[in-house]
Amino acid sequence: MVVDYSRLALQSTLLSKRKLNWFVAEGLVSGWDDPRMPTVRGILRHGLTPEGLRQFVLAQGSSRSTAVMEWDKIWAFNKKVLEPITPRYTGLYLDVASAPAGNAKAPQGLVAVNVTGQTRAETKSVR
Repeated sequence: MVVDYSRLALQSTLLSKRKLNWFVAEGLVSGWDDPRMPTVRGILRHGLTPEGLRQFVLAQGSSRSTAVMEWDKIWAFNKKVLEPITPRYTGLYLDVASAPAGNAKAPQGLVAVNVTGQTRAETKSVR
């Protein structure tokens, strides 16, 4: 059973509800779930996965002293969650690929290679 827990502060980020309410009241943001807001709903809309947030919170451990964290640490946990399931492809622009060098033939199509670090590279045609 948790009796006390510490405050989590983020470097260079305003987290006071009273001060953040000013942005909402003035109409500078669309609401508490605006992706620019440092709220749970805001950062989830910004692209943070629930599993990434869960891993970040569990990694902090229990402490009574205030923890000051960088945003990079939260996004690093999110990246660890997304890395194995997100395909990444590398390709070329058509104007770059269609300019043959020397005696080379013009390419008939482009192939994008999945570069996620998997042992078997996946490819797909791109038009």
